[in-house]
Amino acid sequence: MSTGTNTRIDGPLVYLETPGPEHLPAIWKVYLDAPDYFEAVSGSSDFDPGSVEMMYEEALSEENRYYLAIRRTDTKALIGTIEFEAGADEVPATLRGLVLAQGERGRGFGRAALELAEGFLANELGVTVIAADVPAGYDDGTRFLEALGYRERRLKSGERRWVKRIGEE
Repeated sequence: MSTGTNTRIDGPLVYLETPGPEHLPAIWKVYLDAPDYFEAVSGSSDFDPGSVEMMYEEALSEENRYYLAIRRTDTKALIGTIEFEAGADEVPATLRGLVLAQGERGRGFGRAALELAEGFLANELGVTVIAADVPAGYDDGTRFLEALGYRERRLKSGERRWVKRIGEE
């Protein structure tokens, strides 16, 4: 997804939109409010805004990746981010990450964001299967994916991934 591409996906609880550099302070706050996720993806409990900025810039620089801010529809507050990739690896799409601030968890916002992303992949890109990366030891992520119908599967490469069918072939 190039930095000039703007994507917005609207839903009833949340909407997803391409963040700009001006949104980085709000994104840093999300990661600060989700230390369990930050530690799982970075391997360190010491918050580093530079790490988050590098993830942001890397995701926006690749044509087939989508890095989107999650905003509540009622307050317009930026409460998380979601990143997915289309057309890579052994599966048509991969959820690379979904993070919500701690105070926003358990209210359906993460589920709503992932369902919007899955709908976009199925309806706009024709994707029928999505895999998900879960950082090692991030049990909350595993439980979340299981609740949304993802199942752990072994791919042809021997790698184990969380996979879900999202459209008809």
